[in-house]
Amino acid sequence: MKASTDVAIRTVAILDAGEVYRGQVFHDGHLWEGHSTGAVASYRLDVHSADGGQVLASARVPHTLEFLYPFGPQTILVVGKHFTDRCGWLTYYSIARFRHGRLRVKTRALPMALQIEQFGGRAGRMYFNETGSRKVFRWTRWGARPLAPDIHLPGVILPYEKFVFVLERNRISPGAENIVKIDLASQRIDRTFTQTRNKLSTMIDLQGFPWIAAVETWADQILLIDKESNTLVATLPAAGTPVDAAQIGRYLLVVSREPKRLRFFDLVAQGTPRVAEWDLSALGDDFANLTTMHVDPLTGNVFLRSPFHPQVAGNTPAVKMVMPPKAAHSRP
Repeated sequence: MKASTDVAIRTVAILDAGEVYRGQVFHDGHLWEGHSTGAVASYRLDVHSADGGQVLASARVPHTLEFLYPFGPQTILVVGKHFTDRCGWLTYYSIARFRHGRLRVKTRALPMALQIEQFGGRAGRMYFNETGSRKVFRWTRWGARPLAPDIHLPGVILPYEKFVFVLERNRISPGAENIVKIDLASQRIDRTFTQTRNKLSTMIDLQGFPWIAAVETWADQILLIDKESNTLVATLPAAGTPVDAAQIGRYLLVVSREPKRLRFFDLVAQGTPRVAEWDLSALGDDFANLTTMHVDPLTGNVFLRSPFHPQVAGNTPAVKMVMPPKAAHSRP
């Protein structure tokens, strides 16, 4: 399939040279961007218009903005850390709400023993991971309630009514991951694969479909896993070091770094075929550490973030927006 090259690309923001975090999400018609460089007084959250062209509001956040998640109507949850001489490292989560042009942020510090990394869920069903204790716990009004199983370096969390999926990292360096399903009633654990995988970078819920999708970066493929049976049902090829995935309706979007491509897979059609491909080489050679993708479901605009990494030479930390090709045959 020939890649469409007539996409339009616009720079949304040039990030600070030392910005290392993925902190970005598109939610409820707005692009939310985290900034975590310099002194803590300069950490902030920006809310952009849907086209990325205008910053509508900004607010200070008293911790790093490492991960941003949808949380409720016009509301997101931010996870991060901050160090003080008195308390050492503490993990925080902040609830940020943008309404009537005003951005309000409420922050809560978690107990010192809980050095959490990521969040999963929504209001009323909140889960965090704690990599040191190898636990995932549910956060309630009474505090942390750990789930029974031990999980090596738990990562991405996808909670459902009766079970929770967790990305398991068997070593600090990437390349030995698995996926774990925890039954919330029995607390039994079921690993999806008998052998570890080749760098599972992330996994997402496919809403309206019986699967989750996991990006296996170093194997150049996407894995579709049945939520109920916890079995692999399809493998989708995605050459070029895929790093993230998103969903728009019936389509799974997968972005690759080398070369820069965006591929569309039809989740409804038999065999889950690739139905479109965008050539993103116009992002430029200095957009070299692409880590994060979010999509506006109304317009199809794609927001990509490339933060700083000490081992990636020539990267200019930035956020860029890719607009769909005008030619109808180039779109799924």
